[in-house]
Amino acid sequence: MIEFLQHKEDITAREIIAVQQPAYIKEAELIGFDGIPALQEKAKDIQASHEQFAGYRKDGKLIGVISYEKNMHHLKICRLVVHPDGFRKGIGRALLRFVIDQNEDAEKIEAVTAENNTPAVSLYTQAGFQKAETVKAAEGLLLSVFQLCPKRKVKVVLYNEKWAELFDEEKERLKLVFGPEISAVHHIGSTSIPNMAAKPVIDILIEVKSIEAVNQYDSKMKAIGYTPKGENGIAGRRYFQKGGNKRTHHVHIYEKGNQAIERHLLFRDYLRAHPKIAEEYAILKKRLAIQHPDSINQYIQGKDDWIKTAEEHAKRWKEGRNNADGSVVCYNSENDENGGLTL
Repeated sequence: MIEFLQHKEDITAREIIAVQQPAYIKEAELIGFDGIPALQEKAKDIQASHEQFAGYRKDGKLIGVISYEKNMHHLKICRLVVHPDGFRKGIGRALLRFVIDQNEDAEKIEAVTAENNTPAVSLYTQAGFQKAETVKAAEGLLLSVFQLCPKRKVKVVLYNEKWAELFDEEKERLKLVFGPEISAVHHIGSTSIPNMAAKPVIDILIEVKSIEAVNQYDSKMKAIGYTPKGENGIAGRRYFQKGGNKRTHHVHIYEKGNQAIERHLLFRDYLRAHPKIAEEYAILKKRLAIQHPDSINQYIQGKDDWIKTAEEHAKRWKEGRNNADGSVVCYNSENDENGGLTL
């Protein structure tokens, strides 16, 4: 059984030392280097650690330990040790998988091990990690740095009425960040369309007075969980995403008057006004999500033709409305591939 460990407690810290000491002694023998820093650790060092610990217990006895640190969506594995009594029983693999599964938002996971620690190198390689570099840590000790960049899962879910509330809540946070720079804030993308199945990501479009002024707010956006992505492939835009691989929000910022604002809003309004067409789109998205659960690019490509056709219909719909009553509505076009929009 794997569980998170309360390593601040003395008895748990001692259990961890009882696992890692013999494990590191075996590793020192294997790699021919007895200067492994963790060999000098005491229970008090474990208790003082800021790492997150998890352990594998068998019949109540702790026989495997993994710990990690996390900064935003980057995770670093600090230790992965198995008591010699648990060697070659899949415990290390299970602990590694536990950490990966518990951190679905992680965009990069890093692990470091001695280059000639064959069992550890094999473990990370089989788990999908790629060797990034070799570092000389000390005389006679080379370390291999492994990285795993998990793919973002494609998941389309049924419409959730709370999406509108989540937009309203985030809108207020964003208004506190950008203040008087904001001219307007819009809920766009599939979560803004009633009864539309969608990836559960809130897309937000902000109109600002000056797009160049947005750059100075990157640190404030980071403080509320966003990753600044700059233009992210679209000139005249600033793009932010929140939640790492377990995405929760996208923010698209344009200067007031940018044509992209009109494009973004018309497609939303068109689907809101045509529930049957919106349902057709939802069915397509659900099918593509099932076909390509691990490939966001293939999911996007599968929607491309449908979106282009719908965009043309939206334009004609706009023209018809303007001709009929003189009113002006707005228009949206972009998908995830060219802008991160969750349609």
